[in-house]
Amino acid sequence: MKLLLSAVTAVLITSAPALAQYYPPPAPYPPPYAPSYPAPYPPPYPTPDQADDAKCRSWGLVPGTRAYSDCRITLDQNRPPPPPPYPYPPGPGPRPGPVEISDRDAGNYCEKAARTAPAYPIVKLAAKVVLPGREKVVKLSFSVIKSPGQLGFWNVECRFRGGKMTSFSGPR
Repeated sequence: MKLLLSAVTAVLITSAPALAQYYPPPAPYPPPYAPSYPAPYPPPYPTPDQADDAKCRSWGLVPGTRAYSDCRITLDQNRPPPPPPYPYPPGPGPRPGPVEISDRDAGNYCEKAARTAPAYPIVKLAAKVVLPGREKVVKLSFSVIKSPGQLGFWNVECRFRGGKMTSFSGPR
């Protein structure tokens, strides 16, 4: 039975394109089911050109005359300019805050300031900590040579506010 069904299916599949040329294609919709589309709606507001034309005609001016063209030119010149494109230019509103410095830059500036005038010969930077907030605080700890053969640490603190270094301190 399965063999017979598969044979019939194979014959139908292979002969379908040949038989299709003799039958007309089906209509997309039978007449009672044909879709009816509503008429397109007019635009809700007239364009500026349509509004100017209607206004000049309402004053009794006829298109093609000099008075009509003068009316259209005058209305076009008196139209307010279009709004500026997005983004709008800065206007009244909250003022931007002070430019802040990034944690990375604050750490680098503090380290540069510390390396320009060290209290002791620096071996290496041992630790760097940046404390964020309204006033950034950068704490550095350098491994230094305090006296011949004696290692120690030199701690430095820098404070930043408004993008600038406000204080630099370290014990001498």
